[in-house]
Amino acid sequence: MKVLDSARFGFVFAAILLVSNVQAACQGDIVVVTQQDMDQMRNCKTYGGNILVDNSGAPELKLNGVELLEGDLIISNNNGLQKLAFPKLQGINGQLKLVNNKLLSTIDMKQLYAIRSLEVSVHPALNDLRFPAGLSQAEKIIIADTTITKVDGFKMTSAKEVEISNNIYLKSLSFGNMTTLGSILVSANSPSLRLDLGQIDGVREATFRNVAQISLDNLKKVLGDISFISNSFESLEMPAATDISGTLTLTDNINLSNLSMPQLGHLGGALSVGGNSKLTNVNAFPNLQQVDGTLDITGGFDEVQFPALNDVRGGLNVQTSSNFFSCDAMNKLKNGVIKGNSFICKAAVAKPKSNIKGKGGAGGSDFIENAGSTLSYGYLTIAGAALAYLINAV
Repeated sequence: MKVLDSARFGFVFAAILLVSNVQAACQGDIVVVTQQDMDQMRNCKTYGGNILVDNSGAPELKLNGVELLEGDLIISNNNGLQKLAFPKLQGINGQLKLVNNKLLSTIDMKQLYAIRSLEVSVHPALNDLRFPAGLSQAEKIIIADTTITKVDGFKMTSAKEVEISNNIYLKSLSFGNMTTLGSILVSANSPSLRLDLGQIDGVREATFRNVAQISLDNLKKVLGDISFISNSFESLEMPAATDISGTLTLTDNINLSNLSMPQLGHLGGALSVGGNSKLTNVNAFPNLQQVDGTLDITGGFDEVQFPALNDVRGGLNVQTSSNFFSCDAMNKLKNGVIKGNSFICKAAVAKPKSNIKGKGGAGGSDFIENAGSTLSYGYLTIAGAALAYLINAV
């Protein structure tokens, strides 16, 4: 049975109770070793309990019948498992956790679209991860240490946590529908990774490493730190960003030559720029007025400009290896603008040195909760109730 589209996108907000719809035979935690164990649930449209598949010798497992799981589905350490199928499964009010199934190469989740948490990690034989129905609801996503080349079907508009790391063949990833995000870490995937976050307008904190291309065209506000470290992109543009409540770090992006944040007016932490060898001019912040932390800019640049800057509550450290740099503009900030005790400006330095010892200026942590309270307060509890009602009413 396919839940109607109107129900698919509206069931999160329904207030229908579920308990009476779960049959007694369709409840309780279960440990699966064989297909026969799986088949115990084949007559259950809704199953209430956790399903654990661990150290099974089966090469193929299929969860027949179940459309809604009220619990966790954990599949781990199954060295012979090659194929998984959940042909009817539409919602999981819990986590789907796939860990260390070394031969697993095929996962069929053709109807799955609502989940609380997804983890796929340590899968050296898995080439792609697909959600044909469109994964429209998920709080947490971790994809790590896999050989996945493609992820298809992410349709969420918000999430609390995303980690995509150590997937060395993953060359493109899109969160095209997502507008609100808690934390995101993207690190050590394919050096050719193209990352589309073009619709996101708010994020709590973010770290991007080893990315070849990134889109952040709509990002307006960051409520914590945002870091770009050891990426290979040539251009980083954040045309809509107005406020970063934490530290902005731009470090060791060796190809970065174009940096633009024309609307950024406030930094709640430090500005840390260093090791970007092709960035010859630091003039990306024409409207930056206030920095609550330190200005720390090191590299080989010829010019630094902050035409609107009027308040830096920390110190200043500007060091460059360039012989063409003049400290005149920085010296004008020393009296009245720079409030901290430390003030260093040097040109023609053999080894420019950062003075930042750690992160600072983390902002508030309630952005994602305020923006989408259904995520923060158990949206799938209500969602599961509504979906169970629809399933069992048929």
